[in-house]
Amino acid sequence: MNTRRWWDVAVAAVIVALCAVAVLDADSSNVEQWTLLGLLGALGVLYGTLLRRWVPLHVGIDDDEPSVAVALMGQLPMIALAAAAVALNPNMMNTMVIVLPLLWLSSAGTLHAIVVNVVATTALGVGYAFNQGWTATGSLTALAISGISTAFSIALGLWISSIADWGTERSRLLAELTEAQGALEAAHRESGAAFERERIARDIHDTIAQSLTSIVMLAERASREPDARGTIALVEDTARDALSDTRALVAANATVSTQLAPLEASLTRLGERFARETGVAVSSNVDLGDQLPRELEVMLLRCVQEGLANVRKYADAHAVSVTLRSTVAGVELTVTDDGRGLRGVTVDDERGFGLTGMRERVALVGGSLSVTDAAPGGVTLAVTVPHSPVPSNGATP
Repeated sequence: MNTRRWWDVAVAAVIVALCAVAVLDADSSNVEQWTLLGLLGALGVLYGTLLRRWVPLHVGIDDDEPSVAVALMGQLPMIALAAAAVALNPNMMNTMVIVLPLLWLSSAGTLHAIVVNVVATTALGVGYAFNQGWTATGSLTALAISGISTAFSIALGLWISSIADWGTERSRLLAELTEAQGALEAAHRESGAAFERERIARDIHDTIAQSLTSIVMLAERASREPDARGTIALVEDTARDALSDTRALVAANATVSTQLAPLEASLTRLGERFARETGVAVSSNVDLGDQLPRELEVMLLRCVQEGLANVRKYADAHAVSVTLRSTVAGVELTVTDDGRGLRGVTVDDERGFGLTGMRERVALVGGSLSVTDAAPGGVTLAVTVPHSPVPSNGATP
């Protein structure tokens, strides 16, 4: 049952009980009894037609407050009816049970409620004193009843109002929290989608795009050679590798190479293919000891692929050295060539996706990346990662 219906039951019960008191009062004349019944009936009608609309429909739902003028249209007649009933029969002081709470419910603010409560208790006290013939005892009793009723009404009203305000504020905060949670979930979904797009872009760049670049260069070389059978065989092998990488990406696997062979064998195969395609000698030295986690192997292999791709594009080198070793601090990877060097270009000047994607991969496992000029000439790409990956956002590289 909602709050308004409980009030309907409470008001009806109080009015019926007071009507019974009026009828059973032997000291009242028939005229007084009928007058009291009329006053109590009018009080019930006033509640049903006007005051009831300001009783909240449900607990925690704060309806709009009436204006002062509109509220007084129902409050002043209610006070007058209750005071007139008390003037006829002192037992009607029990109307305070419904009158004072209804004044709080129908008031336009706290100050308004306090003022009309003081007016109501004063009017009922005057009605009681009138019924007692303005005697000293009756007047003193009326003053005591009015004072105590005023104090309790204001104290309870303020307390209940504070609870209602707290409930309203709690409902508002709950609604804001629900909205914020929905926005956060949407942001997480969007962030996850963006991260997945970046991951796929990195994988495509480091696998399929590199293979396609090799195919293009090999095709150009084949067009210049009288006997291009060897180069065409390389094109076929590279195309097969690209197809395998594509299938692996479609299957949501990181790489076929790391699934079929250990990291050392994958690096050796990668270096041999690079040497056949470019004529640049590639030497590899792997000293890891224990096997690395799969995600670290994938990331390191991608870094070697990108390092060799940069050597192909920019270095004009004759030899490349790939070193992978395990230290106390973590796993260190270096790719060093004997080419032309950086020539003043820094990593931040790179506008492509290669080094940027590599830095993102390394950062995802808590590692670091540096690209510097090598001492005898050329470039050294160095990657350091911890033995156990520490993803920054819970995602794998």
